[in-house]
Amino acid sequence: MTETRAQGLRARKRRSTRQAIERGAVDLALKHGYDHVTVEMICDVAVISQRTFFNYAGSKEGAVLGIELPLPGEALRAAYVAGRGGSPLEDLLQTLAAALTESGSADPELFRKRRQIIEANPVLAIKEFARMEEAQNTVASMVRERLQAEAGMENGHEEESLELNEDARMTVVLSFALMHFCAGEWTAGGASVDLGPILAEGATRAHRIISA
Repeated sequence: MTETRAQGLRARKRRSTRQAIERGAVDLALKHGYDHVTVEMICDVAVISQRTFFNYAGSKEGAVLGIELPLPGEALRAAYVAGRGGSPLEDLLQTLAAALTESGSADPELFRKRRQIIEANPVLAIKEFARMEEAQNTVASMVRERLQAEAGMENGHEEESLELNEDARMTVVLSFALMHFCAGEWTAGGASVDLGPILAEGATRAHRIISA
């Protein structure tokens, strides 16, 4: 077995284990209530040891909210900065959708269930808000890099362009808001529905409203 193939198998195994933990935790939280779910219960459903659970999720909260934020990796980030043929906002939406797919997190049913749990639990809602803030900050750095490249600016001079920083932040906030809005249609459509076209339509709708 080649090293590349072995790495691919390990990556798929890690993804499978992560998905088993997350789906098990979410289903248990819906059935019994988040406060009544234990790590032992999640391990039983996912058929893993507690050691494996803590290596992956760290906590019950992490298992329910999601072990990893599905953010763009190096290849997607580079493609976004170089430009995908659309505006920074349009390209960002497609990049975020691609990151969901690559991470194995493009599961509308799991997303719907998770949102139901978060909305019913104020503590989880606060934690999720903090996670989204962290995600937005990470994505904003990618958007700034693209805007800098388009403006012909050198890296390291962000402080000289407050307007560019604000444009990057606004692009990220709009993209996350559109993803939240489009999530309803995505989760209603089932596992066979591709999020990308839904986001593209959402971006077109937003542009029409803003331009009216």
